[in-house]
Formats: sequence, structure tokens, C-alpha cells
Amino acid sequence: MLSKNGGGMEGARAAQQQESLYGWRYIDGGYEGGGVTGLRHVRFLRPVQVAARGDFVFIVDAGAELLYRYELARDQLTVVMDLKGVTLGEVSDIYVYQDHSFLLVDPDSARVLHFSSNGQLIRTFEDRLNLIRPVAVTYDEEMGRVLIADGSSDDVLVFTFTGELQGVIGTRGVSEGKFLNITAITSGGDGIYITSRLGHRVQVMGRDGRHVNTFQSDTVVFPLAVAVDKGHNAFVSDYLDNSIKVFRDGLFLESIGGSGAGPGRFKRISDLWYDGGFLYAVDSLNGRIQILRVEMVEPAVSDDEEDLVEGVETTEMPVATETTVLTDDVTDAVSEDMAPADEMSAAQHELEAAQAELERIQAELAAARAELEAAKGQGDGAASTNNAPAAPDEALPEPSQMSDTPDSDIQE
Repeated sequence: MLSKNGGGMEGARAAQQQESLYGWRYIDGGYEGGGVTGLRHVRFLRPVQVAARGDFVFIVDAGAELLYRYELARDQLTVVMDLKGVTLGEVSDIYVYQDHSFLLVDPDSARVLHFSSNGQLIRTFEDRLNLIRPVAVTYDEEMGRVLIADGSSDDVLVFTFTGELQGVIGTRGVSEGKFLNITAITSGGDGIYITSRLGHRVQVMGRDGRHVNTFQSDTVVFPLAVAVDKGHNAFVSDYLDNSIKVFRDGLFLESIGGSGAGPGRFKRISDLWYDGGFLYAVDSLNGRIQILRVEMVEPAVSDDEEDLVEGVETTEMPVATETTVLTDDVTDAVSEDMAPADEMSAAQHELEAAQAELERIQAELAAARAELEAAKGQGDGAASTNNAPAAPDEALPEPSQMSDTPDSDIQE
């Protein structure tokens, strides 16, 4: 995990439900070319802006004056556009749509340019009266609007997707809902996140233009970039100490990073972008893009909540235990009463054979008795002496014993 520092008492309380950033990988260039021209590794000179969609990362390199598209799986770098002659000055922000068309902010020409995925100009967002010096752009997917922050009047202009000006959010000032020296904007599930160098440095504005929230004060000194995930967790880069400040619902959680050139260290974080569980941070003066994995940390359970959970478990567990015991008993009973099919078949054959043997012995016994009765009727003394009457019925062997008596003994 990257180095991180708490935020005092408030940070300790907020850490109960913190979200941490873990180093994953970094991009400092890639392979350019193909089978015909050959491959060569190109390094970034001074990346300043980043946007990512799935496996593709778009990087504005102000040093080379190029817009690159980097493919993560193949480490392949493609030049999308040569920015020389396209923009009058350095691009201050980029936004990439789902279809990989993109917006570029050109402050010096007071325009925001919309290009197709292959670099063809689609439309231009401009307004000579209201858009004096655009500094940042984002797309509000929920409302289908393009939002452009103006660094001259310190407000956010709202355009339709096709470029018509609809309205404005905020105004210049130091109170809530007002801004002084806007540096970045992004759209989140609960509103529009706006960072400023002075006054209230991070604020959330509703889509109706009303103030929603102001982030905890004295946590960010000089915000340069902001990104938001779907869980209302905000990541703000601080130019003062080269760190990324993590917030949830405006509450400061932790500070990650710091000045340096190693993993998880930065020199001027000029842009942030969140996509698919990863935070892309432009480490501009180190010439790279650091990709950090965002991992959720389960909220700590308070004593009251723990007692409530234990109460629920106490109520529910006996039911689960009885069900388990009942299931085990039934399983044991079935195991005792039921034998495998092969064993049952063999036992059935043995029983049928024993019954047939018993019937045969009973028939022979009946025949023997008939012979004895016949001999007695003839009055032969020797026959009477040698052929004693049969024993009473109760003295007869049980059927199971008779089945073991040899035939010769019965004849005798």
C-alpha cells in the first residue's frame, strides 16, 4: 500500500470508512510502429492530461505536443493527433466519451474542441461573451450536458451536447456556491465537483445550480485535479505536497503519496481520472502516468452497532443450528435404513433362498409324520418301538434352526 497519513482527529474518525489506493503500474511510454515500419519505444516528455476508457488510456504530452492513445494489454502507443497548429497553446484538460471521441480545452483560443476517435473535428464550443478562458471540461452523463469551467469569470458554463449555451452554475466569490480561481471540474453521482485555488477549495454543486456540499476545510491547499468514483468518493491532487487527498461525502479520509520519484511518489499531479476501479494520476514532471487500484475498506462497526449485530445473530443462530442438526439426523437415519443397491439385491436373494429351503423342509417333515401315523395304525410293535411319536409342537425347532438341520437327521 502506498504511504498515507491520517488527518488528525477528524481523519481518525473518517478512517472508519476509508478507501485506500494501492500501486498497480505506471506508464512512461510505449511501443510505437508496426511490422512494416518496425517497433520503437517512445517515452513521454511532459504528460499533462489523461483520460481512460477500459483498456485504452489517452495522454496529452505537452512536451511532445502530441495526443497519444495507449493500449494497456499490448503496451502499444499510437499517435492520435499532432497538436501543433490544432490548439494555440497547451491543452489544459481532456474528456473522452464512451465512443472514444474526445474534448480538448484550449485556453488560449477560448475554445473547447470536440474530435472524433480518429482526430476529425466534429464541433467547437465557444461563446465570445461568456467563455473567455476555459480551463476544464467534463460531460454530465445524467443530463447530457457539456460543462466548461471558465477561469476568467470563475463560473461553469452549461452547453448542450451540440454546443448551444444553456446557462451557468456558480459565480465569482469566496462564500459557498462561489469560486475563486477554478482549477478543475468533474461530474459525480451527487453533483458537479469544482476545485478552486482560493476560497472554498472543493465544492459540490447540484445540477440545478444550487450549492450541495463544501469539503472539509484546511485539507487541500492548492488543488489541481479531481476525480470521483460511483460511490461519491473524491480524489483531489494537492500541488503543495504532491499528494492525493481522499474524501468521502466531503469528509477527509487520508493523504496518499508525497514528493519523490519512486512508486507512489509524485512531482506535480496535473490531472486525475477514475475508470473501472482504477485511478489514473498524471505524474507530470516524472514523465509518467501512475495507475492506482482503488480498494474499498469495510466501515468499522461502532459498539452500538456491534451489540445490534450480536442480537441479530443470537436470534437467528438457533434456527440455523436446529436446521443443521435436523439435516444431520435425517442423513444418519437414511444412511442406517438404506443400503446400497448391490447390497440390498444380495440380501433379497439370500432371503428368498432361505424361504424356499424352509418350505422344502416343512414338506419333508409332513411326509415323515404321515409315515409315522401309517406305521402306528398297523400295530407293529417293532415299528412302534423304533418309530417313537413326534415331540409336541412347542418342542419343534424354530424355522431358522430347521433350515440348518441336515436331511439325513430328519429321515432318521
